[in-house]
Amino acid sequence: MKIIGLFPLTGNGGIASWTKKFIKTFPDENYQFSFVDIAPAKPRSGGSSETTLYRITSGVMAMNRILRELKGLLKKEKFDILHTTTSGNMGSLRDYRVAKLCKKYRVKTIMHCRYGCITEDIQSKRGYGFLLRRAMKTFDQIWVLDSRSYNTLKNIEYLKSKVYLMPNSIDVTEDINPSPKDYKRIAFVGNLIPSKGLYELVEACTRTDVYLDLIGPGTNEVNARVKEIAGDKLDKTIILHGRLPNSEVVRFLHDVDIVALPTYYHSEAFPISIIEAMSLTKMVISCPRAAIKDMLTSIDGKSCGLLVQPMSSDAIVEAINWCQTHKEEADEICKKAYEKVYTCYRKEIVYDLYRSNYNKILCK
Repeated sequence: MKIIGLFPLTGNGGIASWTKKFIKTFPDENYQFSFVDIAPAKPRSGGSSETTLYRITSGVMAMNRILRELKGLLKKEKFDILHTTTSGNMGSLRDYRVAKLCKKYRVKTIMHCRYGCITEDIQSKRGYGFLLRRAMKTFDQIWVLDSRSYNTLKNIEYLKSKVYLMPNSIDVTEDINPSPKDYKRIAFVGNLIPSKGLYELVEACTRTDVYLDLIGPGTNEVNARVKEIAGDKLDKTIILHGRLPNSEVVRFLHDVDIVALPTYYHSEAFPISIIEAMSLTKMVISCPRAAIKDMLTSIDGKSCGLLVQPMSSDAIVEAINWCQTHKEEADEICKKAYEKVYTCYRKEIVYDLYRSNYNKILCK
């Protein structure tokens, strides 16, 4: 089977991280890939200096470059499937044109949605809502990360037969033996973005008996605000580490008791840091955004993490205090988290879902 992967081959975002792992571990003699890089030539700053006109112009230039490279591959040899990741919004225009081009060459298409606001976007009357609906109509399969998006699309007549739930995956160690925790060491892992609940978490940790490690890059403005909130606890119980090598991040995840991501980020999807924490039997404190509610619901329908109200440092304080005063119950939740990851998100299981859908699409 010959597949074209339209993935971001560079960058440090969540989709780029998934891509690196996928390219390294999935392709074999039965599933042979060629790739087109859909990462922006220049990472977006997101600042006020980046005008709407600039974003549109650079986006159109990137789309045309991707279409040229894709057309070159399609002319050169016969492919069975195109698999593209997408984060929606104006990228849906690129997705639509990619799918239309593939139809000319009788190539089946998979739209792998890597974001968590599909329910809102598909119902939007704004331009990107129209683009998303048109793109989804054109693809043969649509993969989504969370049950809310899945249920929304399943209730749309022209989409319901092509929607599949496809979670993220992780390598899971089988011989893990968790020890009791005191729930006093917390880590935040990822880009330091305010809407990830960063400021609320820092404030909560100034009011509780914990150590907080902030691991990930942040702008000067964000770092300054973190330092201001941390006050005299900065460099004592609240540490800004910046970006660290992956080996160092793994070490921190092994050493901490809690991984906190109290996010309300608009495009939050299926945070890898959460399943990494769960696979190590760590407590997760997060918010019911995108796939996170699914992730922190155990196999028996109970909790395997703590969900808190978004934008509330009080809710985070309450969750931390609960862990410290209910340690045995918290330890049981952590065990359930490991069971959930092992049963549902283990790489071997998720990759079998990918293979099944690759094979299924060619049978239609």
